Amino acid sequence: MIADVLYNRKILPAYYRLGIGLKKVPSFKPGQFIMLRITEQVDPLLRRPFGVYRIIDKGIEILYKVVGRGTRLMTGLKLGDKLDILGPLGNGFELSHSTGDIIMIAGGIGIAPFYLLGAGGKGQGARVKLLFGGRSKDDLPGLEDFKSLKINMEISTDDGSVGKKGLVTELLKKELKTQHSKLKTVVYACGPKGMLKEVARIAKTADVPCYVSLDNVMACGIGACLGCAVKIRSQKSEVKSFTPTSYPPHPTSQIYKMVCKDGPVFDAREIEWEAI
Repeated sequence: MIADVLYNRKILPAYYRLGIGLKKVPSFKPGQFIMLRITEQVDPLLRRPFGVYRIIDKGIEILYKVVGRGTRLMTGLKLGDKLDILGPLGNGFELSHSTGDIIMIAGGIGIAPFYLLGAGGKGQGARVKLLFGGRSKDDLPGLEDFKSLKINMEISTDDGSVGKKGLVTELLKKELKTQHSKLKTVVYACGPKGMLKEVARIAKTADVPCYVSLDNVMACGIGACLGCAVKIRSQKSEVKSFTPTSYPPHPTSQIYKMVCKDGPVFDAREIEWEAI
């Protein structure tokens, strides 16, 4: 669909908010994403995936971090420019998984799905807490939004410029030790793969349900190109089984899911983390 740029605001040295106007705003679940064609030129050729951060008047808002050519080009978008997008795509975080405490743990741009999740959780009467980590104070986009939602937060930074010095996963360990009813606690995580792997381990040790949003390189966003395959533990019939003659080549059959179509949100127990 063709959309309009409503605004493109720099909020931190490497982070921007992009407002996208839509004639009809679809219903987005927390964690779902759009595929955005950045330019009509050949380079960059492929669309880029971006999680939907907020629903705004007459459209949606995404957060993006400048990390390469595509996102550098995006910084030049201005009011009235046209965008070609596909979405909503993928599955999202399900609030039905939680009947009590919600712990959201984010690393940097991994904060993207949690505004919608936090607002939805509070709307259902759940107790919501955000554990937010970054390299420094310049790697924590959207803090003011969560303050306006009055969500309980703890922050960590690698350099100690904001909050506790250290890794955000240490905050999770501490938080789970203080939970009075672990059976009613659900962890939702989005961020770097190393962080997600450790979150999954901590949650498993604490016997707490955990759902993670993965961020693999995507070319199509609909499961056709098989470029974002992730190896899983599950042997359920709905997952894709690749034979030795199909992608990815392997002497024995492997079980994979597509991050774009089957995810990006997965039960952390499904993922073969040693293959990530």
